[in-house]
Amino acid sequence: MNERQRKIIQNINLQDSPTKQHHKTFVGISLYHYIPNALTFLRLMGTPLCIWLIANGKLTVALWVFFSVSMTDWLDGFLARKWNVSSRFGQILDPLADKALVISIYLALGMWGFIPFWLTVLVLTRDTLILTISCSILFIKKTKIHLPPSLIGKICTAFQLFYIGLVLDGDLTFLSFPLTSIGNFIMVFFLYGVAFFTILSGIDYARIGYNVLQDR
Repeated sequence: MNERQRKIIQNINLQDSPTKQHHKTFVGISLYHYIPNALTFLRLMGTPLCIWLIANGKLTVALWVFFSVSMTDWLDGFLARKWNVSSRFGQILDPLADKALVISIYLALGMWGFIPFWLTVLVLTRDTLILTISCSILFIKKTKIHLPPSLIGKICTAFQLFYIGLVLDGDLTFLSFPLTSIGNFIMVFFLYGVAFFTILSGIDYARIGYNVLQDR
């Protein structure tokens, strides 16, 4: 190859490279944009699988599935912030997927006797209250106002998720008196901890909702 041919090839590569770079960037942005939402959909699909496993007594497998899909809650938010690809659709879908996962598992565990059913009712009542408050704000104020999770709400969520993990672990009973072992103490502690923070966070969200409706 002579010098003239070499220069012609270099010029072609230089002219073609911006187009290729632009194409790669475009494809990359498209993929990055959909990955967080795909992880959220994965969490939604894992919910019925967890319920089926609980119904069939496969608690250990259900624990690992629950742990895996719960990790997507952290991962989708992390990637959305890291790549700056947050979307309105994702902001709506993500909390819905979280609620669907937690409520469905508490329902399944309560229906099949793995946890006290009154605790299931308590968790459902709290989430129904939050939904009612949000809908009331939307109806009365004619606008959607996001209720950010408070510290109490975050503690409540942590207790609820950790308690699910303890129950699915299968080695501890949900209630055993007297407290003759560390395992029984831990189980009872988180059982009533979930109940306490569920009630407390429900009252807190009711207070926040009332203040919003009163324009305070």
